[in-house]
Formats: sequence, C-alpha cells, structure tokens
Amino acid sequence: MANPSPKIKKLGDAGYVNQNCWLARNLNYPPTKHCQYCQLKLRNCLFERYMIVTLVLVCFIVIASYIIDGSVSRSLIFAIFAIFITYGYFFDRSTQKMIEANFEEKKAKDAFKDLNSDLQQKVDDQTKDIKKAFELEKGAKEELESLSQSKDQFLMTIQHHLRTPLTVMKGCVEMLAEGECGKQSKKTAEVISRFGKSTDKLIKMVNEFLDITQFQVGKQVIALRPGVNINIMLSDILDELNPEAIRKGIYLQLNSPSNFNVKADAEKLKAALYNIIDNAVKYTPTGGVKIKVRLNNSSDLLIISEDTGIGIKKEILNNLFSQIFERSDQAKNVFATGRGMGLYISSQIIRAHGGKIWAESEGEGKGSRFFIELPMD
Repeated sequence: MANPSPKIKKLGDAGYVNQNCWLARNLNYPPTKHCQYCQLKLRNCLFERYMIVTLVLVCFIVIASYIIDGSVSRSLIFAIFAIFITYGYFFDRSTQKMIEANFEEKKAKDAFKDLNSDLQQKVDDQTKDIKKAFELEKGAKEELESLSQSKDQFLMTIQHHLRTPLTVMKGCVEMLAEGECGKQSKKTAEVISRFGKSTDKLIKMVNEFLDITQFQVGKQVIALRPGVNINIMLSDILDELNPEAIRKGIYLQLNSPSNFNVKADAEKLKAALYNIIDNAVKYTPTGGVKIKVRLNNSSDLLIISEDTGIGIKKEILNNLFSQIFERSDQAKNVFATGRGMGLYISSQIIRAHGGKIWAESEGEGKGSRFFIELPMD
C-alpha cells in the first residue's frame, strides 16, 4: 500500500520551509523558529542584515582599537562580545515581533480577501436566485392574468347567453298570465305565477353575476343622471318589502325630514338600497327595521338602515362587503337560500356613485346598522 503524500505545510506552521530563501531551501528546515513566518529572499533577511551590521561594527571597533593602541586588548574583546550578545538578544526579540506582526497582518488580509470573495460569490448566487424567482413569478403572473381574462370573458359570454333566453321566458310567462294565449284555469294561473316569480329571480341573479364580473374587470357599470329623488326610491322599496314585513309581524318605517335629490344611476342605486333593506327584513325575526335619511356634517346624504335582527359578529364586519358567495352560519340558519352576493354588489354600486358604505353591530342578537353616504346632487 502506497504511503500517503506528506501534508504541505503552510506559512506559520511549525517546520514550514520558505522556498524563496536560499538557505532554508537548501537546509530543508527553517534555520530559526521565526523563519516559519517569513517568505522573504535571503538578501532581504533581517537576520542576515543583523549579522552583516554586527560584523561591520565589530571590525570597525577592532581596527580602531588597533590603530589607537597598537594592539587589541582582552578587555575590549570581552566588551565587544557582551555588546554583541546584548544587541543580538534585543534585536532577536524585536525582529520576532516584527515578523509575527507581518505574518498576522498578511493572514488577516488573506482572510478578508477570502471572505470578500465568498461574500461576492454568495451575492452573485443570491442575485441569480432572485432573478430566477422573479422570472418565474413574472411568468406565473402573466399566466394568471391570461387565465383571469379568459375567465372573465367566459363568465360574461355565459351570462349574456343566459339572460337572453330568460328574457324570452319572462315575455312568454307574461303573455300566458295576461291570457293572450287563451283563458287559463285557476290552477294553471297559479303555476304560471310561480313560474314567473322564479323567472324574475333567475333574471335578477344573472344580472347580479353580470354586474360582479363587470365590476371585477373594471368596466363602467354606472350611468349617472341628476335629480334622482331618494325619498321616492326608498318609498317604492318599502312598498315592495312591506308584505314580507307584515307576514313576519315586524315594522318597516321610513323617517325622512324632507326630499333629497342625488346624482345617480336610479336602477342600480335602487338595487343596492333594496339589497340592504331586504337583508334587514330577512334577518330580523322580531322588532323591525327603521330607515332614516338626513344630511351629515359634510352635507352629504346619509341613509341609515337600523334593525333589531340577528346582528353581526365583530370579526366579520371588516370583510362584510369584500366577500362573495360567503355567508355566516347564523345567516344560513335564518335564511337558507341567500346567495351571498347582495352586500358585495351593493358596496360596489355605492362606491361607483362616489359614496361610502359601512356597518356597525354590537354582536350577535343585538341588531345591525348600515350606513350609506352619497354625495348630494
């Protein structure tokens, strides 16, 4: 089995041989302990310079002594030897500190260089990852936008195709109900009436779906006209809902001190207000519903629907007008056939009129208050 190759010793390791130094390279070991920290050539060696300076100094003293006294005394030799030893000791210590300091400085520089290189590599890698993630996100976003456009186009196409036959059905039902196709029996007339009501509900649902889609794709749904009388609109709504209120045994009141006109899309605004008041009637088993109309502090029109119904949980209030097809469990228990679209559509219509809508409730079983703020005409 082959012997493993010897580990190459690095600068600072014990036994490191400076290949730049002629003496260390030929000896194949560091001449002194400090040589393991040195990478200088022999001609730049501090110890070599020390030896040359010392030799020159000794020769100078000996020659000067011989010229002056004609001989070299033993005491002079001892003095030179003592100076040589003392000078060498302090020179050796200072040189050791200098070499080790240079080594530590070089070591720190190399470490910083390696760190900087690693850091730059990490930055480059992170930049590549971010660019890759950005491209993936961009592609996903474009795909989602394309799917969203296809979905919106599909929904609008389907809804238009649904509304057309439903309109024809409604016309046929009205013709049957008016006797244009012959006299109907009492039982047949009742069936035609129920069929007509169901058709009206389907038409309303399709219109709501269409409105939602148009709001979501940013289409202009509202056509504002001046001089829309809110009092007449609210009275008509209450007249339509009053039979349901009487059936449930609850009151339905309108309190308006004077007539107010707003700039509005009368059909859409009436649908929005109808949804709010209709919900109040549906979810009020006892007590009743009050509709108040007045000017607020900013001279905008404020419509308040106040009921004694099931109330709203506080955690639901924040998202009450932003969710579609979602209803609370309590609402489902009271009115199982709700669609969960009315509040969303109403909020979109009111905001499209430049208005605001919000709700307040003390909690379950404590009633609700809906506030609708509209700019005056």
